[in-house]
Order: sequence, then structure tokens, then C-alpha cells
Amino acid sequence: MMPQEYRDFFVAAAGATGALTGLLFVALSLSPRRAAGPAGGTWFRTRASAALLVFTDALVLSLAALVPGVALGWWSAAGGVGVLAFALAALRVREEGRQGAAGRPYGLAAGLLCIVVFEIWAGVRLLRAPSDLGAVRVLCYLVVADLIFGVAQAWELASMRDTGLITSLRLLVRGEETGPAAVAQRVSDDPEDERPPGG
Repeated sequence: MMPQEYRDFFVAAAGATGALTGLLFVALSLSPRRAAGPAGGTWFRTRASAALLVFTDALVLSLAALVPGVALGWWSAAGGVGVLAFALAALRVREEGRQGAAGRPYGLAAGLLCIVVFEIWAGVRLLRAPSDLGAVRVLCYLVVADLIFGVAQAWELASMRDTGLITSLRLLVRGEETGPAAVAQRVSDDPEDERPPGG
């Protein structure tokens, strides 16, 4: 039986996750057309998928925790495996990054792998002892981490730029724009792009 204080948390988390997922779909529908272009298409799709994945993970965990008598450990372990599969797949993706150079989303995968470690660990503990409140508390923090991670990815989608710590510091120090938005801007500023077709 889930203690009442944890039930209240999961009820609030499920509501917040549902609202954020809806806002993510709004952000995707209002995204600039350049998101589908060669400078940002793969970057955009990878982060949109990552945001939807962590929001779905948080929502499923929150709703499963509210089902009476549910084995929350199985839900947690299964969610961790799903996030792990996406993180490994993301490492195989080559994205257009700084100055148009293709790179891999290592930061994105690292964040997802951190979520995976704690989610599977909590799931295994709950499978061994379903009343382990320490593991339930870890899942609460994990849901919060899912929401923070998802909001960060959604913010990158809305602004079409990398908002990570290193990139933000680089922007403050050098005034240097990075990410698909900057790539698209450099491409549009290239005089050769203004040539008529066949010219």
C-alpha cells in the first residue's frame, strides 16, 4: 500500500506531466519550418523524441504508483530498459552541430543514462522488497528529474539552440551562437544561397 504522502506526490506529478506533454505538442506544432531542414532536422527529432520519452516515463511511473497493489518495481525496471534503449540508439545518431559539423548527442545520452541507472536500481529494490520506502523516494526524485530533463529538451526545441551549461557559458564569454539555429542562420546568410536555381 502506497503511503498517502507518496500518493499525493504521484497524483500531482501525473497532472504536471500531462500538462507538460500537452505543451510539448504545442511547441512542436509551432516550431519553425527550419526545424525540418538539413541543419536541424535530426537534432530536432532526437530532442523531441527524448522529451516525449522522459515525459511518458514520468507519467507511466506516476499512474502505475496509484494503482492499488501494483508491483511498481516491474514498471520501474521496464521504464529504465526503454530509456536505455533510446539512449543507446541516440548515440548512433549523427547530428548537425556547431558550424555544420556532424556530431553525436553525448550529453543527451549521458543525461538519459543517469535516469536509467537510478530507475533500474529502484526497480530492482522494489522487486526485492515492495514496501521499500527508500526506493519509492528515489522514484519520486526520478520523476522530478524526468520533468526537468524534458523541460530542458523542450526549451531547446522552442529556441532552436543548445541550452546546456557549457554552451551557455561559451555564449556568455564569447558571444558565440551554436546549434541548429546558428547553423541555419549562417546558411541563410551565405551569399551563394541567394543565387537563382541553376545559377
